[in-house]
Amino acid sequence: MKATIKKNINRSSRFSILIILAALSVILQNCKKSELKIENQDQYTKVFMQSASDGAITKNLAIKDEWEAISFGAGYGGFNILNHPVTVNFKINQDQVDIYNQQNNTNFELPPSGSYRISSESVTIQPGNAGSNSTDLEINPLKLAGTKTYIIPVSISGVQPELAVNEGLRTTYFLVNGFYESNPFPPICQQGWKIHDYSDDDYDAVGGRAPFCIDGDVNTVWLSTYRRVDGWRPPHPHYVTVDMTESNTLHGITLYGRRGENNAYLFPKNVLIQTSNDGTNWTDQGTFTISAASEETAATMYFETSASCRYFKVTVLSSAGNGDTTSIAELAAF
Repeated sequence: MKATIKKNINRSSRFSILIILAALSVILQNCKKSELKIENQDQYTKVFMQSASDGAITKNLAIKDEWEAISFGAGYGGFNILNHPVTVNFKINQDQVDIYNQQNNTNFELPPSGSYRISSESVTIQPGNAGSNSTDLEINPLKLAGTKTYIIPVSISGVQPELAVNEGLRTTYFLVNGFYESNPFPPICQQGWKIHDYSDDDYDAVGGRAPFCIDGDVNTVWLSTYRRVDGWRPPHPHYVTVDMTESNTLHGITLYGRRGENNAYLFPKNVLIQTSNDGTNWTDQGTFTISAASEETAATMYFETSASCRYFKVTVLSSAGNGDTTSIAELAAF
């Protein structure tokens, strides 16, 4: 009798285990993720420029006669693994300059001809890869002829065999400009220079009058009027206009301030520089925010592009101390 009961219990246990296993199987089947089915998967397969995903790429290049390389390439995305090589061609796309300017309220231009190039106009995405080898946008900063910022749009121009291109990532915009590590230009001789016009000046033990800013001596200075009359003195802007008496090619201006720590507040902070051939009609060469280099109490301002002119005008819009007055010890053009 006991053996029969034990046998029935064993059968019952085995039956219960089978039921539990069957239930677990059903649960696991129900929990199993359903297979994702997407129709027309090829429509999601596209080629693109990885570098186009982060907006415009800015490059500041030291001005020297060397070709600087900026690398870029192409990417591949889709549901299917690439099973054949794909060639992606590039071009510098002038049409995109206007589009970029309209969208960003800018007025960039392509750099001067001969200052930029693409080292190889095609790259290859190999089977199984999601990216290509690299090619380079090459720029010669010396041939940019100044510190002006230019735009170079590089676009995918074709894909072989034909694949769709992600239009939002078809073009990379490169913003490039040169900068001078040191001044390569000799100063223009001041002999014969004279003051053509000025806003105001004052007398002082260090000169004070306008002509003292072009006398070749950094120990004498031009001072804007600092004495008050009936509690008033002229505020900014203060300006001085120099007649070089003949035409010169200008690349920029070096401004020397009045020496001495107690005079640091007089050093110009925001400066507008203009050039002219007749002393009447003026071309803006830039508004510069400057500070004095401690070793010589001076600052150098480079034009974006060189200017041929006879006159230059320096307008101090504000000074370091944010007061009414300013001072310039010397102006050197180069």
